[in-house]
Amino acid sequence: MHSNKIGKAVEAVEANSGTALSAKESREIITPYAFHVAPDLLGVPLASPTRRGLAMAIDGLIIAGLASASMVFILPLLVYLIWLRLKLQKYGQVLLLIVLGFITATSAEYAPELLFDRPAQTHDSSELDIETTAQIAISAVTLGKENCHEGCVAKELKSVRRLLQKTQVSRELATDLLQDLLENSQLTAERQSDMLQEVLKNYPMSDAQATNIKEAAKSESTSNVWYLPDQNTKSILEWVKGVLQDLGIGFGWAVFYFTVLVGWTNGQTVGKKMFKIKIVRLDGQPLDLWQAFSRQGGYGAGFATGLLGFLQIYWDPNRQAIQDKGSGTVVIRLNKPRQPLHH
Repeated sequence: MHSNKIGKAVEAVEANSGTALSAKESREIITPYAFHVAPDLLGVPLASPTRRGLAMAIDGLIIAGLASASMVFILPLLVYLIWLRLKLQKYGQVLLLIVLGFITATSAEYAPELLFDRPAQTHDSSELDIETTAQIAISAVTLGKENCHEGCVAKELKSVRRLLQKTQVSRELATDLLQDLLENSQLTAERQSDMLQEVLKNYPMSDAQATNIKEAAKSESTSNVWYLPDQNTKSILEWVKGVLQDLGIGFGWAVFYFTVLVGWTNGQTVGKKMFKIKIVRLDGQPLDLWQAFSRQGGYGAGFATGLLGFLQIYWDPNRQAIQDKGSGTVVIRLNKPRQPLHH
């Protein structure tokens, strides 16, 4: 009843005048225009939190390589961007990228040092290390190939399953990861379900393993704090910068990566392209550099909210994280068919 009244009110306003409100006028009263969703997006599947997390891990690895001034990462990324800009005949941007490559090459290293020497840490069963994440990403690419049939899929799944069990990943997370990998394959939904059950048949961890992990994590949390800010740290933003620096991730490179890669590749970073997901605007308009820059600024807000801004993708109806809310974007799946809006 209430929605019908609103609809009639909107129709009445539109009937009174044939002239649309200006952008300034629409900010002075409540209108339905601010909540517009492009019809082409209705029913499009959203990317799962697991898939988004794995894509972000790949992007973080690349940013760490860029921050280490390694040409192993800088050169392929620049070539990739130059190729995309040439396809669109953006010659000015191509020249800019060539100049940037020349400047960075004078101070870059040829051997990447992604990880600095750190003491071995016991992680709980909900975390993935970089080696495991990289192997999962490679398997995802393999499973996405048309010539990867059932035997190939089974081999990749067993390889990933052994790696997950070796790193003591929980059964729940392992199930999500393996299911996402299967969805990337060419198998039917029924065969995917059967193969998932077959691979997970002997996966459960023992009680002793679970107890050891919990005790180690408890001991670690009571003796060491993951990150202690410097005494001169006065703001959340400085704290975030300190965390990124300790992880070997340059703040400037992170801004560059998430702005240029999203703005110039129409919403697909390298990680998102590997996992076949994409950032799109709710209004259906193409992403540009300013929109991408605005969105990456939301990552700082995510840290400022104690990571709740990122975690809200688990309960938000459209799986929008805080950076999506601020920029009017969603992250969608590209290899799943459109779903009906009604049962």
